[in-house]
Amino acid sequence: MARLTVRGDELIVRLAWWEKIVARRGDVKVPLCAVTMASVEPSWRRVLRGTPGRGMWIPGALCLGVREHAGTRDFVAIRPRKLPVTRIDLHSAASPFARIVISDRVPQATAAMVRSILDRLPDGSGQLNVPTAPAPKPAWLPGSSPAPCPTAGP
Repeated sequence: MARLTVRGDELIVRLAWWEKIVARRGDVKVPLCAVTMASVEPSWRRVLRGTPGRGMWIPGALCLGVREHAGTRDFVAIRPRKLPVTRIDLHSAASPFARIVISDRVPQATAAMVRSILDRLPDGSGQLNVPTAPAPKPAWLPGSSPAPCPTAGP
């Protein structure tokens, strides 16, 4: 089953080996700055739009591949019997797809994870804005050693 992961500044749809063969493509990678929305859709039928392209389309069993819709493309990895699905909307200018939809074991947690990462993105830069703690002072600087200061001898 396909899984959404985040590595660095990319959102990756990891496909199983058989899904790569059926979809006739490797893992899907898009920049995080292209993501506009992450949500959970209770009905898998509502997210399918356009006409089927490359992939396998077995109604009620498996929808896997690329769908063409009004000049854009969607990547879909849905097993209709597993409800609900995770939906990721993208800027089509920054990504090869306008939407990514996958069946997920925990769609609420996956969508929440993507939303929390998006909250850390600064506007327009595409780099994660992760708050960092100040670096500790090196031990050779005065005042950084936990040992007491030596006293002067007699």
